[in-house]
Amino acid sequence: MQNQFEWQDPTIVQINREPARTYYIPFASCTDALAHHKGLSPYYKLLNGTWKFNYCDTYIDAPSNFHELDYPNDDWATIPVPSNWQLHGYDKPQYTNVNYPFPVNPPFVPNENPAGLYIKEFTLPTNWSENQVFINFEGVNACFYIWLNGTFIGYSQGTHIPAEFNLTNALVEGTNKLAIKVLKWCDGSYLEDQDFYRLSGIFRDVYLLARPQSHIVDIFAQPSLDTTYTNGTLTGTVTFNTSLSDEYEVSLFDANHQLVATKKCAQETFTFEVPNVEKWTAETPYLYTLVLHYKDEFIPLQVGFRTIEVADNGALLVNGVAIKLKGVNRHDSHPDLGHYTPIAHMIQDLITMKRHNINTVRTSHYPNAPEFLRLCNEYGFYVVDEADLETHGTESAADCNILTNDPVWETAYLDRMIRMVERDKNHPCIIMWSLGNESFFGKNHIAMSKWAKDRDPSRLVHYEGTVHFRGKTEIGCEEGQVHPCVDVVSYMYRSPEDVNKEGQDTTDNRPFFLCEYSHAMGVGPGDLKTYWDLFYKYPRLIGGCVWEWCDHSVRQYDEEGKPFFVYGGYFEEFPHDGNFCVDGLVSPDRVPHTGLKDYKHVIQPVQVEATDLSCGKIALTNRYDFLDLSGLQLEWTVTKDGYPYQTGTVADLQVLAHTTSEIQLDYSLPSHIDGDFFLNLSFVQKAPTSWAERGYEVAFQQFELKAVTMLQAPVVDTLELKEDPTHLTFIGESFEYRFSKFAGSFESLKTNGVELLASTPEPSIWRAPTDNDRNIQHGWRHQMMHCATTHVYNTSILETTNTFVKLEVSYALGGPAVRPLLQGTTTYTIWATGEIQVAMHADVRENLNALPRFGLELHMPAGNEQVAYFGMGPNENYMDLCQSAYMGRFETTVSNMYEPYIKPQECGNRTKVRWANIHNASGVGLIVKGDTDFNFSALHYTAEDLATTAMAHQLKPRKETILHIDYRQTGIGSNSCGPQLASNYEFNQKVIDFAFSIKPIWIENIPSELEYRMRPTLK
Repeated sequence: MQNQFEWQDPTIVQINREPARTYYIPFASCTDALAHHKGLSPYYKLLNGTWKFNYCDTYIDAPSNFHELDYPNDDWATIPVPSNWQLHGYDKPQYTNVNYPFPVNPPFVPNENPAGLYIKEFTLPTNWSENQVFINFEGVNACFYIWLNGTFIGYSQGTHIPAEFNLTNALVEGTNKLAIKVLKWCDGSYLEDQDFYRLSGIFRDVYLLARPQSHIVDIFAQPSLDTTYTNGTLTGTVTFNTSLSDEYEVSLFDANHQLVATKKCAQETFTFEVPNVEKWTAETPYLYTLVLHYKDEFIPLQVGFRTIEVADNGALLVNGVAIKLKGVNRHDSHPDLGHYTPIAHMIQDLITMKRHNINTVRTSHYPNAPEFLRLCNEYGFYVVDEADLETHGTESAADCNILTNDPVWETAYLDRMIRMVERDKNHPCIIMWSLGNESFFGKNHIAMSKWAKDRDPSRLVHYEGTVHFRGKTEIGCEEGQVHPCVDVVSYMYRSPEDVNKEGQDTTDNRPFFLCEYSHAMGVGPGDLKTYWDLFYKYPRLIGGCVWEWCDHSVRQYDEEGKPFFVYGGYFEEFPHDGNFCVDGLVSPDRVPHTGLKDYKHVIQPVQVEATDLSCGKIALTNRYDFLDLSGLQLEWTVTKDGYPYQTGTVADLQVLAHTTSEIQLDYSLPSHIDGDFFLNLSFVQKAPTSWAERGYEVAFQQFELKAVTMLQAPVVDTLELKEDPTHLTFIGESFEYRFSKFAGSFESLKTNGVELLASTPEPSIWRAPTDNDRNIQHGWRHQMMHCATTHVYNTSILETTNTFVKLEVSYALGGPAVRPLLQGTTTYTIWATGEIQVAMHADVRENLNALPRFGLELHMPAGNEQVAYFGMGPNENYMDLCQSAYMGRFETTVSNMYEPYIKPQECGNRTKVRWANIHNASGVGLIVKGDTDFNFSALHYTAEDLATTAMAHQLKPRKETILHIDYRQTGIGSNSCGPQLASNYEFNQKVIDFAFSIKPIWIENIPSELEYRMRPTLK
């Protein structure tokens, strides 16, 4: 039996497939063409819906005659199209990042190659009888054969690029039977080793087009600008399926559908001159519509006049203006629909991006659905359009260029580039063609680049992998150098230090672009601001795309119908790469993570600097590339202790793009400072846009004005101390505390009989590793930080009065088999007011890696659910993940402080906290008051709970509240796939001194901000 088929021969990528062309839908009138709704076209018939389906474990099990007209399929199941069959009970989803899910033996794939058989019956509209009829498949994974009414039509591969076939000669009157055989794998699967769930089937739209016997096949509309970027020229080339016998009409309409120019053409090229043209940019996405009228068809194309150039200093110019790419990498991913992304879902993504100041999308790592680009044109995004090409898994082969440098595979490589460029060439949003991703480098990439540059010299060619060529110099550059076939120097996950060197490099005037950086896995990414300070500093640094937009997951439901998200391995697939797929700025259902909120602030279009806050002077820098700030309004608020004190508005912000202007705000502070005063600056939209409502906040900045001075609490001298061999008991007017000499800590804190402790507080250094701790945590665990316990050397009373008692506890903290991690002393001063001053001193072992955290862990009884604090909020924040947070007074709950990352990890921290209280529904609880700012979190989970639970839905919340009062935590970074955490964010301090107070509080008796200021004294 012969096992060599088209799907195991890289020189065969199609049979009978129509040549690639630009994407369009023909309409019957100019009015409908301008409306551009596909459903208005009488020449368009969507075949999406319910199809007959039969799944076969291997292709050999598929009936060879299933496509014949008389083959029975009444007992077949049904499946929705578009969809992936793994999400409908067939096979199982498999997540793998680098590794191929089969042996690396190209071009062969396993003999056990599953097949999905599809049947769809349809009838044609009666007025189609004189037309040619074509069928379009926008996306099928991995390859497929097609029959109509028993007649073989063709074959195609290339998952994320369309395939069009002519059905005309096989059509019949009445019911037509369409049969499709889809194979899970083919030789093309070696070129589709992207980092995502491996899913199969017909996952994008399927539709028919009726075309006249003589019709337009392809259009290439090429807008340009003159040297002053004032006047536009539109040159078009039209391809017909037959020789041009009649004239065709070309009309250009403005954004209001008013006619700009029209002409009749007898040649295959045309030109329009457009004086004082409206230009397209991501900030000003002005679109013209070109309508071509030939025979009975009106074909619309979006046209944007813009230029793409590179300045002598390496800056990327759009319409002559240097721009920065504030980007993300985006997969087509839906938690319920898999790789099928409906238009509403795309719009949700793009609106969320616009609301977070993102202006660039890299279509990682394949062309997204064609409608996505239309939306990018309209909403305003720069797009790096990436070929459906990744061969990362060849890294495990003896030669990682086993495909890339093999001429046998050149046809397959070129096919993916040609089909992408031809489909997308008319979209103004596309500024770069990308040769794929993580496919190393060789002659096939050079061929792709040459073809793209010959076909479309107006755009840049991008590919990060040229530096990864491992071989001789016959490709035209030395190993490790950026090949001249690309127009952009592109890297992934470079450290800020490396990026700074690239900014200073004057030997290469190509733009420098981080196509992936700041791996957004779990909590994070941190340290985004450092990168953007560099991007703004150097013209050659044009920006980058954070990896990545969304967490990839398959939504599941428990026995009670409650949804939850999973990651690799949940379906017991092998091989898999665990939770490396949940690495997005938003959750699978598009809820923004903290990292996205920080990114919004870092790339916000208004930068504010304080010039003289004593008289309200601030400097505004406009980070837009084209817009001035007149579309924004500044709403300022002076707060006192987190409450509004004074407010004002500046409605007229006349600051041009890339310039700075000073303004003065009319506020004043009281002569006696009796609170913490901050200036909050909110820049909001003055009018609604397609992506946000009027009043939406685009940018925010805060400055501290004045800090409150402390007050002396009244002297109380009624403290009573009782001592026995094991315990100390402190009794005041409304409290009773019990202290264990053995444990060196309190066992009970009661106020008016209400117990506020659930267990003995202990020093704490461990945090549940975040995804970005995945590397550093090995050192932590090697030093046994995860199981460190306290050894108390001694508890001694230093001083006793009726006003206070001072204790000192000396201890060591360490784990099995290692020397103590630190030696410490904690001094407790218990005041008759009920306040407990805590002074923690620690000497950390010299040869120790960075600590995860240092502070006190305190468990409070069930019911202590309410949280109020003054510090950075309202969302979680860490020392390098705090750009979106600001100082204020915030109220929340313990339950809401938890962030439901799909893989549980450290979360919910707050930084720069001055006071925090945690209390029950009656208002009884504890207030923590910092001598200096501190960190805190309050959750229903211990660090151990979070660290040892695989997925969020498996977590069982405790009734108690686990309170962490921390001196500091180490930073977040993005070391899950990025550079090592910057040293200034590592917690490497060897001598630690941390002081704070704990006190029972009845919040109805005294405001927390006043209690914070009250400090015990002997006077």
